[in-house]
Amino acid sequence: MGKKSRSRREEQQVDPPLGLRVISKYIEAYASRDSKRMDSLRSPDFVLDFVHVDAFEGEPLSAEDASEFWPIWFAAFPDLDYQVTRTIAAERVIVTQWLFTGTHSGPLGPPVFDRHVGPTDRTIQFRGLSIYDLAGGLIQRETLYLDFATVLVELGVEF
Repeated sequence: MGKKSRSRREEQQVDPPLGLRVISKYIEAYASRDSKRMDSLRSPDFVLDFVHVDAFEGEPLSAEDASEFWPIWFAAFPDLDYQVTRTIAAERVIVTQWLFTGTHSGPLGPPVFDRHVGPTDRTIQFRGLSIYDLAGGLIQRETLYLDFATVLVELGVEF
């Protein structure tokens, strides 16, 4: 009795790299509004860098700030739909292009906006790009590109 032969398909299957698995879990957590799961996939020194913030004045959000940001965002958009439309993966850097859709039915305030913005009941949609830097199986940094002016216009918010 020899070794059991593997099918050609089994031989061709390769596990995705660790970084891609981590980001897939992170995106699943985001899409299901599970901020605690998202926290568990980020390193203690994680930073969330919103590129729309003034490069000379704005600082990236710390891991603690990000832990406060996402629950507020999820409560404001309880029906959110988050679809990744493209992924580019290297060993330690993963890039995702995505589409966000959601109805603003809950309040937004710090750290999302500096001032309180009540529910507008508007459905918004915008595209963005996230660049994830990974080390040790955790996300070290997320650099987030989105047209925040479009988000404000779609919400009807004036500052």
